[in-house]
Order: sequence, then C-alpha cells, then structure tokens
Amino acid sequence: MDLKQFRKEIIITTICMAAAAELISLPVIGPSLPFGLGVCAGTAVTILCFEILAKVGGMTGAKHGSGPMVGGYFVRMLLYGAVFFFCIRWKVACGFGCLAGILTLHFGILVLYGIVYRFILKKDNPLKDWTGTKEWNDLSVYDDEDDDW
Repeated sequence: MDLKQFRKEIIITTICMAAAAELISLPVIGPSLPFGLGVCAGTAVTILCFEILAKVGGMTGAKHGSGPMVGGYFVRMLLYGAVFFFCIRWKVACGFGCLAGILTLHFGILVLYGIVYRFILKKDNPLKDWTGTKEWNDLSVYDDEDDDW
C-alpha cells in the first residue's frame, strides 16, 4: 500500500472517529462546547503527531540512525502533554474531550485495519508485509575463531 493512501485513510478514519465520539457524548453529557473543543484539539494534535511520525519514519535509516525517531518521540509527547495540559486547565470536560480526541487515531486504526479490512472486506491487512517466505542465513558458514573453545 502506498504511504500517501495509508495516511489519507488513517486521517479520514480519525476524523470520523472524532465525530462519533462527539455524537456518543451528546446523550451522555448533553451538548457541551468545552468537550467538543477538547475533542477537536485532541484530534488535531493526534493527526499532527501522526504526520510527524510518518515524516520521521521516512528519515530513519542507515544515514540518520535512530536519532530522528527518538527526537520525534519526545516532540510528540511534548505536544500531547501541552495540549492536554491547556485543555484540562481550562475545563475538566475539555480535558476529557482532549483524551477522547487523542484516542481517535488509535481507535480509527483498530476499526479500519482490525475490523473493516479483516471481517467486512475480507482482505489481507495492507500493513502486514511478512506474508512471503523469509530466507534465514545459515550460521554454520561463518567460521569464527571464538567458536572453538
């Protein structure tokens, strides 16, 4: 699967999950502007962090090592923490909405690739790249002087 198509599917599913979270909250807590703004803020930060993850994942390799991945992790955690901190300081309902918004990406991936692809469309998971046979190195061809003890 193409990375652009993968990112597009994830973002659309994340936005749909945010709308579902807002609709589910209506009968439970009623119309609440702070909760809705928290869901929007949490969804926005989780999409931004997903884009950072995709960008950093493309930079990781032999040239850069794992440095960008570790740096990207700390940047993403700071973003999550800052948005949640400001939401919870404003209103508690906004903080809970922010948590719901942050979880929309994870539920979106679970629904899209765990349920829809597997049970409804009956397709293989496009993220699974280990379907082919693997060739393992035969370690007996390596003659090492440390082996003769």
